[in-house]
Amino acid sequence: MPPSLNSERYGKLTVIPFLYAAATRFATARDASYLVFSSWLPGIWVLHRISGDGLAKSALLFAAGYLCFICIYEIGYLINDSWDAQKSPNGRQRARFPRTRGYVAVFLAVRLAVWAALGTLSGWIGDPVWLGAFAVLVLAFAEHNLIPSAGLRSASFFQLACLRFMIPVIGATPHDRLPLLILVSILFYTYFRFIGYLDGKGQLDMPERRHKAFGLVQTAMFAPLIGYLAYVLHAPLLIELLGYFLLSYGTYALISRR
Repeated sequence: MPPSLNSERYGKLTVIPFLYAAATRFATARDASYLVFSSWLPGIWVLHRISGDGLAKSALLFAAGYLCFICIYEIGYLINDSWDAQKSPNGRQRARFPRTRGYVAVFLAVRLAVWAALGTLSGWIGDPVWLGAFAVLVLAFAEHNLIPSAGLRSASFFQLACLRFMIPVIGATPHDRLPLLILVSILFYTYFRFIGYLDGKGQLDMPERRHKAFGLVQTAMFAPLIGYLAYVLHAPLLIELLGYFLLSYGTYALISRR
């Protein structure tokens, strides 16, 4: 996504779902590639293995689920940027374009309409599990913006990180497979996001996180537990994801050393 999107000239385009996140959170190639390899690709694979649908259908369902998710999540981003960042001493001004009342009205209307339309077309809007996930998302964002302490906000961030991985997949996941989805989210996504948040907020002293092989080493250290859980739960998906993340983090470590 071109950096100019986060500018006064092109900022109005961010009323389109996902473009606000692209402009303010995933503007660099590194951020965008991390989103793809840590969330999108494993999310599609998880949905494929859990639901039994083909890869093409799983990718389509994931795209619909992610669009529903980002429509609501971007509202949280906008609130954070427009309100919380203004009052917080260390708040970051991520959006470099004006957010007028008209902009906010269109921003909200478009996202709520897309969320409702996709939820209705997919049938997910009638599933209390799907609706409940979004209710928790809204409450977690409220906690994150209302609690002033960065240390106490760690609990709300943990919830938000879990939901970032789960919600795009949860609508198409059979209910009896939800515990496995939750476990995958915590082991392979939430943990890394959580310690990154703590380190970034000065709540955790972990200089090792800046090493290029950090993700590889940490994932490898999880191997005993993941192997045990895969055996106990009869879930080869855990081993497949372990291999995927070891390969991904290992490739990143090798490329970064060149």
